[in-house]
Amino acid sequence: MKPHLVILAMALSGASLARGQSADWQKVIWREPQVRYLLADMTLNGGNTSLYRKYAAEERDPDSREAIRLWDAGARVVNTNDFERRWVTNPFGKDGRVMRVVFRGTSRTITGSEVLLASDLGFQQAPMRLVLAELSLGRLSSFYEARKHEPSVAEALRRWAVGARVLNTNQFEWGGAKLKPDILQYRSTHVPIDGAHVRLNSDLPYPETNVRYFMADIALGGSLEFYRAAAERDHEMGCLEAVRRTEEGYRITNLDQFERKQVEGKTLITRKRRRERISGMDVKLGSD
Repeated sequence: MKPHLVILAMALSGASLARGQSADWQKVIWREPQVRYLLADMTLNGGNTSLYRKYAAEERDPDSREAIRLWDAGARVVNTNDFERRWVTNPFGKDGRVMRVVFRGTSRTITGSEVLLASDLGFQQAPMRLVLAELSLGRLSSFYEARKHEPSVAEALRRWAVGARVLNTNQFEWGGAKLKPDILQYRSTHVPIDGAHVRLNSDLPYPETNVRYFMADIALGGSLEFYRAAAERDHEMGCLEAVRRTEEGYRITNLDQFERKQVEGKTLITRKRRRERISGMDVKLGSD
């Protein structure tokens, strides 16, 4: 979640007291689409990085930290001609408008995944994802010691160390009789996997821990419209996903373990008879 959403939320009163975020939101892996969106925003704003440097330093926002790291390493947007930074009409914004990075000549906000970076040429995605799949299925990082000079391997190890994990490991398994046992294959086949089919937690436009925290807040009496407004006003994909799942009937199976209450002037979701904010990953869904 963007730090400015927290600031805006904390300024509200009454039923719209700050909802806050999951206890571990600063510790999760960055969201690749959002990182690219921020880099496009900085590029189209004349290289002004001050806002996101503040978020990275003061709020420890994972997306801002990764965007600034890439910017300082020389990463720049290649396809800037596809986008523009402009005010667009939005009923939830101040004076009925918000600043967005949009497709050039339109009012349609980009997701970030459309942004191409010069740094994309520094390593290959598929081999990097293959290494992460092998790590997620039990291979030790020390196995790659002799290959750390390879850009894709080095990038995979860097991401692994900061929390990148594979979401679809259930589709893969180590090779059987027809393949070497140290080669990953698609489950119940003898076909080696293509790294392009490996999905990472950083591919999502939202942190799952925040989505579940917001869903618990809504289920325990928080305002659905608060999150809908935050999603529209602040380009906050975690809020949007929480609203979508709630409206589609996703059920929290352990809701009876939590309560929504005031702790030192903040509205928190805690375990019953406790005062510490929970991690959203403590919230279990029927879809799990």
